[in-house]
Amino acid sequence: MATRSFLLDGEIQEGKNLLLKGAAFPSSVRDNRKQFSHWLEEKLIGKLTSIGDFHALEPVFLGSWSRNELCPKSDIDLLFLGEEDKVKTFTREAYGQGLKLRARTPEDMNDWAVGVEPFDILALQSAVALAPETERKLAGQRGLVKKFRKKIFSSIRKEREERRRRQDSVSNFLEPNIKFGPGGLRDIEQALALHTLFPEVFAGQDPYPFTVLRDIKEELLFLRALLHLQGSGDILTAHDQLEFTRLFNLESNVTLMKTVQSEFERASFYADWVVAFCVAGTKERATKPPVDLKSAMQKLKADPGLLTQFEIRRRVEDLNRGVPAKEKGKILQKAISGECDDQFLVGLHRTRLLEAWIPDFLQLRGLVQHDHYHRYTADAHLVQTLREVERANNKSGPFGSLKKIAKDLTAQDWWILKLTALFHDLAKGRKGDHSTEGAALVEKYFKEWDYPQHILEDVRWLVENHLILSTAAFRQNPRSQGTWKRLFERGVEGRRLNLLALFTAIDIRATNADAWTDWKAQLLWDLVQSMHSPQARKLQTHLQYALKRKVPQAEDWMLNMDPVVLESFSPKILVEDLIEAAASKQDMSVKVFTQAKSKGRVWVRFHRKQDETGVFLSLVKRLYGFGLNIQTASVHTLTDVGVYDWFCVRTDKPAKQISQWLNLPATSEIKLPDVKFQSIDLMAQDQDEWIFSFRGKDQRGLLVSAADALAKERLSLRWARAHTWGQQVDDIFSVRPLGEVEKVMERLKQRFVT
Repeated sequence: MATRSFLLDGEIQEGKNLLLKGAAFPSSVRDNRKQFSHWLEEKLIGKLTSIGDFHALEPVFLGSWSRNELCPKSDIDLLFLGEEDKVKTFTREAYGQGLKLRARTPEDMNDWAVGVEPFDILALQSAVALAPETERKLAGQRGLVKKFRKKIFSSIRKEREERRRRQDSVSNFLEPNIKFGPGGLRDIEQALALHTLFPEVFAGQDPYPFTVLRDIKEELLFLRALLHLQGSGDILTAHDQLEFTRLFNLESNVTLMKTVQSEFERASFYADWVVAFCVAGTKERATKPPVDLKSAMQKLKADPGLLTQFEIRRRVEDLNRGVPAKEKGKILQKAISGECDDQFLVGLHRTRLLEAWIPDFLQLRGLVQHDHYHRYTADAHLVQTLREVERANNKSGPFGSLKKIAKDLTAQDWWILKLTALFHDLAKGRKGDHSTEGAALVEKYFKEWDYPQHILEDVRWLVENHLILSTAAFRQNPRSQGTWKRLFERGVEGRRLNLLALFTAIDIRATNADAWTDWKAQLLWDLVQSMHSPQARKLQTHLQYALKRKVPQAEDWMLNMDPVVLESFSPKILVEDLIEAAASKQDMSVKVFTQAKSKGRVWVRFHRKQDETGVFLSLVKRLYGFGLNIQTASVHTLTDVGVYDWFCVRTDKPAKQISQWLNLPATSEIKLPDVKFQSIDLMAQDQDEWIFSFRGKDQRGLLVSAADALAKERLSLRWARAHTWGQQVDDIFSVRPLGEVEKVMERLKQRFVT
């Protein structure tokens, strides 16, 4: 295609006026488009004759010019029968005046097929000569097309495959290529050429597909001509879509693209069928059409090829008419509940059977989501999702650790996932939240189909919640108690968690395979594991107990509690103790708890109604002073409760004795030990907090020494977590910023790091 039009600026506006005058896309564009092409041809001939004796060169028009499909930036394809030197001179002069001719002369005037490609021979089929004498020479060469038609057909198939690979991109749906995209002008022209090349193959066939292809070609030629007049190429960009929406007085660019993409799909289907029909043998072409909806599905399952698809698609409305909803539900279940061939699933879409079963599917036809993320139109996306479910079931998809989930799913689980695939975006393009509206459609159809209630409930829940795990895994902290709480409140647990996690991966793959990465697979798997973890399950039981107690602050307390404490105590002990602390007007006495499975360890709970600098250090010093080796420290300051700190200490002393010691008044200062840490790191910092990590081998007095050092830096503690794992200690402190963190780190390391 030429990069610029040969028209002058004034001529471009004249052409635009002619093309758009009284036209309404797509209903009435044919006449305008043809008039415009004739006008354009006259302009082009006028420019060519002004260069020299154009007629004397015996020109033969090829390509779009010969078919009366010329657009402002079309390639100007010409075959000259005149003297070669004069042709070269003329072509050079034309180039100098901005006319980019693709011109040649035959190597052999008696055989124009010598030294040329099959597509050059095909061009002779529709070629037009300017002069009668040249036309007679052309007529004598047209027989070459029939002679080489098998070679031409082979070249068409190869070129189509190459184009499909090049055009399989997000941009081809968001910003389709009018000429080279699936169902574009190149597909249509090749299909129509095959119809002419092999008349005996299509003899007696319904002319409808070719009528559709010719009509759509007119619509696309109209758009292409207008794009060229706008200064654009063959790609209908987002900017051009908005401009065309305005020119055609349409509601939105979504309305425009719904029409355009629907026409691309129709043209692509019928063009594909033409090629398949040419390839097929006589027996295959003579297949009997199905007699009802059930037999159509069975026939497609047995042979999902394009010839079967064509027979069903042409009759799908008649096949669907009068079939009870309950019967449709049974046919759908029979169709997709078991193992399905990939071509069969694609066939369900291309035959319109899915629209027959689910009429709301029709509203998605051609619907493009303009976000440069969704690769497919909305209807195609649902079919892609169905295909990805099948791939996950066959273990052929790249789902990483999530494949572990797939191993344990039942046949019914896979049936539920396939139904979810068909319904999760069924309400796209409507007002309101598409997940909620989609769940309502599940309710509507499943009741009409008389599906079991538990199937309805599972699919409805998955559709309504199909986006929440991706948000939690990729935009939130998957190990945060707040994240767990939000998911628990939506019912994300157990079997449903597994189904939703796998479907989340499937949906991403079906939206845009390039968007699914090993990193996302790992994040999603991490979330699943954390939701199944003992900590998450404990949080859930505590939240449920808090909700039952109807104490407004209780949920907030649980979310701010160290998971280690939640794991270690029953909801009754913890929530009731917190309620008592919140109600208390003063500091509660120290409590000491023993646990049967924690021999040699006890838990100590401190409470102070008012938080103040040095509270944590004073508590740690008391424990250290009594010879109690701190294994775990969980420091909290809770609304209405105050300081609420838990320490797990290693000791052989009875709990009663420890309680008596710790409830005694504080005594004299203690001497701190000389300890060393292996590392001190700044884990995070912002204007509200610094988070330090102190790591080292287990030594008596590590925690109290670290707390003392932070106190000497006058850093106020926000929260702390201290844990001992075997011989390793990991103490985490969150403090309010004060001064320069680099200098604080330098002083801490000078004191502690070896």
